[in-house]
Amino acid sequence: MQLHNEKVSLTLKAHGAEMTSWKVEGTELLWQGDPTYWGRQAPILFPFVGRLLDDRYLYEGLTYTMSQHGFARDELFEVAEASDTHVRFILRDSIETRKHYPFSFELNVIYRLIGEELNVTYHVVNRDDVVLPFSIGGHPAFNIPFAGGTFEDYTIDFGETRTLDRLLLEGPYLTGAYQPLGERRYIPLTHHLFDQDALIFEQIEYAALRHQPSGRAIVMESPQFTHFGIWSPPHSDAPFACLEPWFGHADYKGHRKDILHKEDMQLLEPGESFEATYTLYME
Repeated sequence: MQLHNEKVSLTLKAHGAEMTSWKVEGTELLWQGDPTYWGRQAPILFPFVGRLLDDRYLYEGLTYTMSQHGFARDELFEVAEASDTHVRFILRDSIETRKHYPFSFELNVIYRLIGEELNVTYHVVNRDDVVLPFSIGGHPAFNIPFAGGTFEDYTIDFGETRTLDRLLLEGPYLTGAYQPLGERRYIPLTHHLFDQDALIFEQIEYAALRHQPSGRAIVMESPQFTHFGIWSPPHSDAPFACLEPWFGHADYKGHRKDILHKEDMQLLEPGESFEATYTLYME
């Protein structure tokens, strides 16, 4: 399925409701999924972001299993609405999903082209008669270089000088510790930057992959989201980086809590809905 206007074209697939191509004025910006480095492109993380301790969680005294980042990225979505400039995908719970996540839900993923901007919206509805606990996020990967040069000619640009504290990981789990990075606007990109896996921050409203010599940038604005990840495969020369807006995160090392008490989960009351949008554009 393809969306398009005068400047932007977007190709998507119903499997995972995932973007497979994002072109601005003919330039492909989305990573094309070379399995040598990483075979995915822009998976949707739901109903968990990150890794659960031993891939398990507790709910009402029972233990359930769930793979990293949840199941939505591997499910077939229904196309509920479509036009040249927008599409709404929908995923509902099933017998299979309830084996791992015992809740009735509806997940809508909406893509809209508005001028040169791409808006990606997550809309979750609680169809159950109990509280719906979930995390949700995006994991889009972008080609580097996209404006010439090498990987090291690019920076992560936060738009303004700010205090940056990185949430530290040990393996796939958070440690509860922070690494102060000081007051800065830019973090230079190098492949060694990701040797300890993703850079994770709280509340990043603006982040750009910027080609410093030309100033060209892929920009993500995500003011509603609570956490933000930046990732490229550790110990590799992968020619891409991900900008990841999240609600929620991986488990803390050594801690497995009932899902209703896990830090930074969204808790949606019966019949209520949740919605959040991030925006992508070139500048």
